[in-house]
Order: sequence, then structure tokens, then C-alpha cells
Amino acid sequence: MGSDTKEDNILRRFALGDTFKRNAKRLKDKTALIFPAPGGEVIQYTWDEFDRAINRIANGFLSLGIGKGDKVSIYSLNCPQFLFLIYGLAKIGASVTPVNVTFTNEDVKFVVTNSEAKMLFVEDTLIGRIENVLSELQGVRYGYIGVTGATEKPDGWVDFAEMLDNYSDEEPEVQIFVDDIATVTYTSGTEALPKGVILTHGNYYAAASALQSRNYLDVREDDIGLQALPLFYTGGIAVATFSLMLGGTLVLLYMPDANTIADLISTYKTTYTVLPPTLYNRLLQVPEIEDIAKPLRKCVSFGATIPEQMITDWISVAPHIEWVSLYASSELSALGTAGSFKVIDEIPEGDMNWIGKPAPALEVRIVDMDNNEVPTGEKGEMIFRGPGVMKGYYKNEEKNKEIFANGWFHSGDVGRMNKDGEVFFVDRIKDMVKSGGENIPSAGIEFIVSTYPKVAECAAFGVPHPDWMEALTVAIIPKEGETIEEAEIIEFCKAKLPRFKVPKYVLVVDDFPRNPTGKILKKELRKIYKDIASKKK
Repeated sequence: MGSDTKEDNILRRFALGDTFKRNAKRLKDKTALIFPAPGGEVIQYTWDEFDRAINRIANGFLSLGIGKGDKVSIYSLNCPQFLFLIYGLAKIGASVTPVNVTFTNEDVKFVVTNSEAKMLFVEDTLIGRIENVLSELQGVRYGYIGVTGATEKPDGWVDFAEMLDNYSDEEPEVQIFVDDIATVTYTSGTEALPKGVILTHGNYYAAASALQSRNYLDVREDDIGLQALPLFYTGGIAVATFSLMLGGTLVLLYMPDANTIADLISTYKTTYTVLPPTLYNRLLQVPEIEDIAKPLRKCVSFGATIPEQMITDWISVAPHIEWVSLYASSELSALGTAGSFKVIDEIPEGDMNWIGKPAPALEVRIVDMDNNEVPTGEKGEMIFRGPGVMKGYYKNEEKNKEIFANGWFHSGDVGRMNKDGEVFFVDRIKDMVKSGGENIPSAGIEFIVSTYPKVAECAAFGVPHPDWMEALTVAIIPKEGETIEEAEIIEFCKAKLPRFKVPKYVLVVDDFPRNPTGKILKKELRKIYKDIASKKK
């Protein structure tokens, strides 16, 4: 039979929503989702309840005229409704275009308009934040998500709760193909307008399959995953979705906070989590963290070089945890490369910039500016191909031609690979500091500075300088109770680094500008301190 008929398509289709249907049949009464709501209520769904709720939302969308190929935006913090909207749309061949709640009003308008979203669902707590934008969105219907009760449903808006109550929980049968769009998530727009990353149903299957690998992230059906990353990011959707696709139990946080995370680890005996170094450092300050951390078997760190001192401190309180250094990208279905270890001695070459080997759904090369593979051990751009690579940026063919040159995805990140195929992150091309004719990798400087015992976190970046073009600058957050002077960091670096890599300026700060995952925004640091050279004269 040909695959153009509906029956034949459903017979063997790759459809994200089908995994939830299968899990509901296999794991009917097992807990799928736990959500400690902001008001104190704990909301839980078994796998059977979870899949039925998704189906109701799917059928609700069909009744509203939303169907295959359509897009719906969501402006919300983490909540079960967010997940039901994502997966309900996926079950009917439609797709979600989440909106980052930290976006400016102009960016919100751009995402909804650029994605051609037919509806925009807004969490009650956040309605006031974008009221001015709503009147400018032509032809968009609005949906209401009640989470905290902060704002009543505006007249004429579709109520999510009513969709959940009023529609059938029968499985919708829709033709869905492996290359059909499942999600379009927009980048933060730090370089230009946000770009919509298109991930397909096939991308999600390839990624979920890769995550089960013992030599990659080793996500298991019996894991209880702690989901703190925001769902309006690719990484947030991915962490939640892969855990659920594999039949695990997910504990979903409304907003990340170290004390709340610690409470949930303790209460629900979570075994697996993915966090940036910022939150792992903050968890170390939580009283009785030694006992709290006992259920954790695996902790994944992403978004920055793993600070050696952080790992040393964690090993002293929770030596049983297996750590993963993850390099990942939205454009790679939140895949990339990963390396697991329990003690620092297991890290190849003792280099904390180690990011392991590529996911099973990817292959990686290290190339020069002419796309020629560099000799083993030399630095170059990391490029990828495989079923984890996104379909492209939405409505941005010019950028697609650039990043998919020669049939590979060009990451814009610099790395190196040793003879054993182990990959080491060097820096993002845009974060390399160009000083006095030398290219200085900021990540390498951060690794050295992070080994200083008083340092909790650090960020290296370049600022304009009349003589050097850029001056290497390091901003530091001291550990709690510690005081750091600029001179002691300079002297420490002089003993560890070549002269041209010693920072020109050291700044002691309370915190960094960050995105909602905790990743440090170096572009903002460069803006904030752009005049430091003139002030230091």
C-alpha cells in the first residue's frame, strides 16, 4: 500500500502524540505528572488521565477550527496546561509557538505574527504584561489559562478549563508525517529578531531514542525527573517531552528556585534533573543538602563550562551522583554532545571544557573557515548532521542557506576533538575576545578563574579598548561569605595563564544578567561595561 492514505499513515506514522497514547495503555495508573501549583495545591495525573486530557484539548482545537498545519502561541510560565496545549496540538498535526515571557512587547508581537499563529493562550498572571500588544494582533483569537486566579477570563476568550471539561477524550485520527512540524520555538533574539526553530515529529523521536543511550544521557522509564527549565524554551519542552515520551514521571516547577527545588527532590525522591551551574551552586547553600540529594542518581549541567569547584563541592556532599557535561542546541533538537563522570579524574585530559561525544542521532566534525576538517586536536567550528538536526528556521531561507552550507548544520561554536573522539568546547565564535591580535576563548578563562576557591561563578567577555581593540574582562560572583579583590584574581591568573590571557579588568558583582534558564547573557555584560576602559584610566 502507498503511504498517502490516512489508514496507511496511521499504521506506521511517527507522531509525537502517539507515544502518550501507548504509555497510557502500558502504564495506565502510574503517575505521569506532578505539579505543585503556586497556591499550594499539588496536581497529579496518571498516565491514563494525562493522555485523556491531551485528547480533550486536541478535540477542542478541532472544534475551534484549528487543524493540521495551524499554529498556536502560548504566553505562560510552567504549568500542566502548557504541556496539554503542546501535545494536544501535536495530536492533530498542528504546532505550538511558545513566547518567551521575558521578551519585549515588540518581540512578542513579532513571534505571534511571524509564526502566523491563529490563537494566543495567555496565563492569567501575565495578561497585564502584554495587554498593549493584544490590540495590535490582527485576526488572532485569545485563550485563557487559569493558574493563580490573578485575573479573570476576559470576555470572548476561550477558557482552557472549559476545553478540558467539554470535549471528547477519544483519540483524534489525523494524517501526520515524520517531517511535519511539531514545535516552532523562537530564539532569544540576542543578535537580531528572534528566529523560529522548526522541530518535526521525526526530530522528537530521534532525540528521545538518543536520550536512552547509556553513553549519552541515560534517561529511563523509572526516572522521576525534576523539570525546572521554562517550557517556552526548546530545552524546557525537550526535557519535559523526552522524559514523558519514555514513560517517566515528571515533577514540573512553576518557577525555579533553589529552596523549592530542594523541597521537591526531598518530597518526590526525584532521580534526574537538568539545571545550569547557577542553580547547582545555589543548591549547595541549602541546609541539609547532603540528605536532600540522596535520591538523585544523575545531574545534567548545561549552558556553561562546569566549574571545577562546584563539582568538588558536590562530590563532598553527594559522591553517588553521576554528572553529565552537556553541550546542546535548540537547532539540534536540544541534543549535542555529552560526557558522564563521577569524579574529576574521569574527565579526559583533566579539561573541564570536555563535553563528551555526540548523541547517537548526530555526528560532528571540526572544520576551518573553508569547511575543511582540521587535524586532530586543533580548534575549529563544530558542525553537525543527523536526524536530530532541525528542519530549519521558520520563514528564514537566507539564514537556512547559511547554516546548512555543504549539508551540515553550522553551530557557530568552536571546539576541538582528540584522537578518541572526545569533544572539548572552546568558545562561541561571537564570545571570543579579540585582544592585541590574539583570539582569547572566554570559556577557557572562565575555567581557570572558576578554580579559585573563593569563586562561585564567573563570566569572561571583551570590552572596547583604544589600544587592544578589546580588553579581556572577568566578572565574578564570590562564594557566600567570601570577599574577593581584583588584585588577587589578577595574580592568580598570572600564575596560571600566558600574559596575553590575563584579564585586564576584574569585576566583583552580585549577579549576572541571565535568561530564564540561568544562562549568563554576555551580550548584556558587554553593554553594561562597554565604557569601563575609559573609566579605569
